Amino acid sequence: MKRLFFTTAAAIALASPLVIGAASAQPGQQQGEYQGRRGDNQDDARRDDDARDDHRGGRERRRDWRDDRREVRWDEHQHNGYYDNDRWNYGPPPADRYGRPGFSLGYQPWVRGQSLGYYRDRFTVVNYRQHNLRRPNRGYHWVQDDRGDYLLVSIRGGFIAAVIIAGQHHGDRRQAWRDDRRDARWDNGRHNGYYRNNVWRRGPPPGDRRDVVLGYQPWERGQRLGYYNGRYAEVDYREQRLREPPRGYHWVRDDGGDYLLAAIVGGLIAEVIINNNR
Repeated sequence: MKRLFFTTAAAIALASPLVIGAASAQPGQQQGEYQGRRGDNQDDARRDDDARDDHRGGRERRRDWRDDRREVRWDEHQHNGYYDNDRWNYGPPPADRYGRPGFSLGYQPWVRGQSLGYYRDRFTVVNYRQHNLRRPNRGYHWVQDDRGDYLLVSIRGGFIAAVIIAGQHHGDRRQAWRDDRRDARWDNGRHNGYYRNNVWRRGPPPGDRRDVVLGYQPWERGQRLGYYNGRYAEVDYREQRLREPPRGYHWVRDDGGDYLLAAIVGGLIAEVIINNNR
């Protein structure tokens, strides 16, 4: 009897994978339902991916993105380049690129060390005095991109020496987000403030946590460090190749690696420079 029992069990174990494989190979109703759900939930899955991007370390402020719509065409207000087999190129694509595998339009934020390339003569040169910017070094000038940010670039070559956020259209590059998890707890590496009644406040919330939603908001010129004044690490401008701060100011580095030129007393931010070493 014992030998018969083990023989029967072994036969069932061998037969089970064959039955399962045959059932999954049939173009039955379950497969069709799965494909239907997959198509219906495609937008939800994309939103979930965006949410994961927003929460990943709390530091996706200057989000690059691909425009995967098949019928899309170049739009200077939305795109500033294109991908060709995962290789990024600034500027509009040649006409013969549309429809090719691996091609998609998109946007990538500017960072120090890049060259303007196609945009070298297309961005508007601005007067640094009128825009309250520092005087550019010899051979450099300030330009303003389509989204209002200021770029300090070399006149010959168009290499970017500094990127200053202007505080306009901030959602395009420097992602602000809310941590809507009910069990979320303050994390200096992810949050830099909180919402209460849709009003933003910097720093950790008080002991009363009712109606509090933690989150992150990027820094902009004209803001004050507040809670973070004295908490961010001061950096040597020489080592970081930054300009010498004016009297009464110093350079500090936030948790995301960006450089802030802030008043020593009061913490008023005069300049925000994006760091590309992330």
